[in-house]
Amino acid sequence: MKSASSSLCDQPVNGVTAGVDWACDDHTVAVVDERGHEIGRRTIAHSAAGLSGLLTLLDRYRVKEVAIERCDGPVVETLLEAGITVVVISPNQVKNLRSRYGSAGNKDDRFDAFVLADTLRTDRARLLPLTPDSDATIALRRTCRARKDLVAHRVARLSSLLCKSSC
Repeated sequence: MKSASSSLCDQPVNGVTAGVDWACDDHTVAVVDERGHEIGRRTIAHSAAGLSGLLTLLDRYRVKEVAIERCDGPVVETLLEAGITVVVISPNQVKNLRSRYGSAGNKDDRFDAFVLADTLRTDRARLLPLTPDSDATIALRRTCRARKDLVAHRVARLSSLLCKSSC
């Protein structure tokens, strides 16, 4: 995914934004209203059912814009496929933004999800939405991933054979 050249509208669509704090096993989602009050929060599993639950939650609050710390992966793909605008705010930026809210600076998934959502609400002029990759880029990425997997398999196989012959 890449950032678009056009910026966001001046105001959040439907007056709400969401932030998703991405993790390996689950993701924390926070929804804020136009005044910056958290109106919804949930932790979702990193699974098909969890992603479906994420879309249900966002639909319940009429969220059309989400901030997240990653520019790729199943969560981003699911959001983009659902027609939701996705904005990336890097983990380093989120770390620095915590002090804006008086936090001690410690990592907290729930708080980071709120920071992401509220930053999307307040700092819109500096943020750019992601655009989905072209079909050619997707094909190239899959080819590179397949090659990387094949090389790893070949190295592992060769290591196994060398170990057997020297043992």
